[in-house]
Amino acid sequence: MEPSSVFFVKILRILAEKYSMGCTFEELTKLVTAVPNISKFTNNSAAERENQAKLPDALVLMNSEGYIFLNSDTDQSLITIKGLIAINSKILWN
Repeated sequence: MEPSSVFFVKILRILAEKYSMGCTFEELTKLVTAVPNISKFTNNSAAERENQAKLPDALVLMNSEGYIFLNSDTDQSLITIKGLIAINSKILWN
């Protein structure tokens, strides 16, 4: 399992890359929970499932802290200025 701060940064970086579009929950799940397969003999499905279970809680927490905007009607997440500042995004430099 990834530490929470690493998990949060990973979510923020993905949303920063899709700054003007945002991500649906399904897209974000695929991007965040993908665990690189280091060896063909390693089974990473347990780590992937664990990250998938953590994602909704992380999104709700990040929304309440103001790092992202979570639109429950459209199932889409967007990064906020506070989130961009937290990861020192290059988008702010433009």
